[in-house]
Amino acid sequence: MGTAERNGGLMNGMTYIGAGLALSLGLACGVSAEGESSLGSAGAQELRIPVGARGTALMGSQLGDVHGVDAITWNPAGLVDMESNEATFGNYDYWADMSMVQFAAAHNFGNLGALGVSARVLNLGDLNVTTESQPDGTGEILQPKFSIITLSWGRRISDRVALGVNTNLVNEDVKDMGATGIAFDFGVQVETPMDGLSFGIALKNFGPNMKFEGYGNETKFIPDDQEPGSARKTWTVQYQNFELPSSFNLGLAYDIMEDPINRLTGYGSFVGNNHSSDEYSFGAEYGFRNMAFARAGYTYASNVAEDEDYLYSWAGGLGFRFDLGATNMHVDWSYTANEVFDATQWWTLKFAF
Repeated sequence: MGTAERNGGLMNGMTYIGAGLALSLGLACGVSAEGESSLGSAGAQELRIPVGARGTALMGSQLGDVHGVDAITWNPAGLVDMESNEATFGNYDYWADMSMVQFAAAHNFGNLGALGVSARVLNLGDLNVTTESQPDGTGEILQPKFSIITLSWGRRISDRVALGVNTNLVNEDVKDMGATGIAFDFGVQVETPMDGLSFGIALKNFGPNMKFEGYGNETKFIPDDQEPGSARKTWTVQYQNFELPSSFNLGLAYDIMEDPINRLTGYGSFVGNNHSSDEYSFGAEYGFRNMAFARAGYTYASNVAEDEDYLYSWAGGLGFRFDLGATNMHVDWSYTANEVFDATQWWTLKFAF
């Protein structure tokens, strides 16, 4: 490669980096300003539940270095970085007797990019129905389930830059009522001219407001001005729309050490949430012969009072890769401490073939 060509590639890389950072700063300022004035006002919070053992062990700091099928829920731009096919299944023991399962699969179509699909189902556990006249319970038990179906696409536009987009179908079902909506994610990953340094940007959960509707918002009663035994009238409660928990995400990744035996990567990320506290996360991953991995992460949240506990602070995890000939199998586990409820754990099984 000639000097002019190398310089041209370097200039193109710097242009992408500069544009990405400028966009990042502008969006971060806008999101932070809105977030401080609308804390706790969004719904569809299942969109914010972290997915996968590797990502949760790193506390989501790996935005700039997440690849393959794992990238679907973190940064869709990284979806394109896989050789052919990947499939993963995960189980999450959440706090307060809640749990989540996830399945995802993806295929790389070469110049057309990579296409992936993901399904996440959040089980809220058993909820006892109570009324004013029966505060101890009516005997009826509800089992609300929230689901997210994602179609993901990612493609490289140069040797250093990849773009991606997610379309998420969100459904919340509680007995005779439900809410359905669409949320979009947009991502970019950039490998900088500096060896080992990359960054990622993701705009997540942008879409129209959602609203609960269904038979469950209807109540039958006899008006006070009617005689007992009169025909009952139907009163329909109109529920207010709620916004999605959109966020701006910026992550950096740097390979501190890399050789055929050892790899140590450091991560850092900022998440500007429109409807909750902003988060700063840091993580590290050590890999031995690309077969065994140890991970740790820490998160700090702003806008949290000194006398209040933020739910999450640190996490850790392990991962193992097994060579099965034409297929590689990955088994990963993470443990996330919780300052209020029980700790949470993710188990993930992934196949690359």
